[in-house]
Amino acid sequence: MTLSEWAAQHPDEIIADEANRPAARALAAVVTREVTDAEGVPSDDGRLEHAFAACLAAARSALAACGYRLRSNAHHYLAVESLRLTLGLPEDEVHRLQVYRRMRARAMYEQVGIASREDARAALATAKAVAERLRAWLTREHPDLLPG
Repeated sequence: MTLSEWAAQHPDEIIADEANRPAARALAAVVTREVTDAEGVPSDDGRLEHAFAACLAAARSALAACGYRLRSNAHHYLAVESLRLTLGLPEDEVHRLQVYRRMRARAMYEQVGIASREDARAALATAKAVAERLRAWLTREHPDLLPG
């Protein structure tokens, strides 16, 4: 399935638009910031939260580079799923990000202490890998969109 076919299946959540250079660049910079923030947060829930935010920003950056954006009410679920079609993340990595998405939501809205130290470390490692994958993809596919 192509990105345009996938987007067509979600017309209420995903908007086709021209590639948005400023948004793609800004979101790519957010990825770096969130990874850095995740490294400095003492709580495991906070580390996981920032690591997931980095992955979410990577998904939105790649979508913007491809000429798509999520509506403001769109679920983070779809942003994560888009990584299969933009950055080519394998299914197991996307599944892992969906697990972090659910953990993050629980930690923010339901209960403190959801993430273990190992969860937080793994989420940070995943965020770093996604950030590197985004950078490599932008370098290859959209070098003009790399953050300055």
